[in-house]
Amino acid sequence: MKNISREDYVIWNIEDDIPVEDLDIVYHYTSIIELINDGGFKLQKNEELISVAELSLTWQGLISDAIEKTK
Repeated sequence: MKNISREDYVIWNIEDDIPVEDLDIVYHYTSIIELINDGGFKLQKNEELISVAELSLTWQGLISDAIEKTK
């Protein structure tokens, strides 16, 4: 997928098995580090950061397409 990198992450709802935010919202790992260091970043108990590359190919395709539409 041309818009997907192992360094890109999404916030994932582990109970519902879906992304928490819109499909075009993807965080590079360096952005996550900055958010955590700034102290304003908290996940809910049912959320986790997951690499987009670890998601199913279906989800990767949907996310890649959503990112492409924002260009």
